[in-house]
Amino acid sequence: MIRILSLFVFVFSLFISPSYAEELTIFGTIKNGTTGGVGKATSIRMLALQGAMLPLGEIGPQSGKFQFPKMNLPEGAPILLQIEYQGVNYNKMIPPVTQFRTSPQEVVVYETGATKAEVAVKSLMQVMREKKGIRVFKLFLIDNHSNPPKSYDSKLNPLEYSVAEGAEDVLAQIQQPGSKMAIPLATPPGSNGGKILDRAILPGVSEMQVSYLVPNSVETIDESLFIESENGKFPIFVKPMDMELKILSGQSMAKLDKDVPQGLSAYVLEEKSFGTKIKLQTIGGKALPTISNNTNPEIVNGSILTTWDLSLFSVIGFLGLLFTLSFIFVYKNTGKKE
Repeated sequence: MIRILSLFVFVFSLFISPSYAEELTIFGTIKNGTTGGVGKATSIRMLALQGAMLPLGEIGPQSGKFQFPKMNLPEGAPILLQIEYQGVNYNKMIPPVTQFRTSPQEVVVYETGATKAEVAVKSLMQVMREKKGIRVFKLFLIDNHSNPPKSYDSKLNPLEYSVAEGAEDVLAQIQQPGSKMAIPLATPPGSNGGKILDRAILPGVSEMQVSYLVPNSVETIDESLFIESENGKFPIFVKPMDMELKILSGQSMAKLDKDVPQGLSAYVLEEKSFGTKIKLQTIGGKALPTISNNTNPEIVNGSILTTWDLSLFSVIGFLGLLFTLSFIFVYKNTGKKE
């Protein structure tokens, strides 16, 4: 009986005691990816990713190397380093494994100065019927191909994307090159009526995702194409497959019959210019389970928006082809005019 009671007390203590690892020191080096030399940081913050971002510590200006004081780090929680340099935030995630926590961390920062001409954007949209309305997902692959590599300061010449009129539950995130974690974004208004990508664009390909709900009380999806127009053509995927998509105004639209991911139908808007207004209508289709955009989401496996429709991510590889293949070639003779 005593043994059973002792075991119970031990197990109970595991649930009520804070779970912390041994004292560790997070340290590493800073490299300048533009010059190839020593990198600097205005400040470095350390946070634990435990459902929300829990601040652990911050150190001031650093050059070449950095080191945090010894501290107890939470077990089972990834550690995020946020490095600021020239007004740009760089993120480094450390898995919750002692081997990684005790190894030197290499952080790469860049000079700012990439031009808009050195930034290419490819994008697509998915519309999905829910009971409350049409859930819209947008995916943007943003390629900063500056040479030498430099960050693109989006405050100087903002990248603006469209959110449909009357949209609710707007949420955005970006996953930067080399990062395993998506970062939540604010959605400030742009000068053209859209939303601004509120973060500098690092060299390489960043992946931005935007989600919002067009409620049933809004009869059409009214958008103005901003960076969405930079493809030349703009693919729209539809779920469920028995839901029809019609364009009421804006430009012509073709339905695709080949190379469409399983479980989706697809359309493509013809070549667009910046600011083109379009009006779309959805017809029919059985409502799918509602997807909730949690404003304070759990971070699981390096992804924050774990409740987003996974079928959107099945087309990421498809969209990636657009960086290396001609869009016209991919879609040649695959659709017919509506």
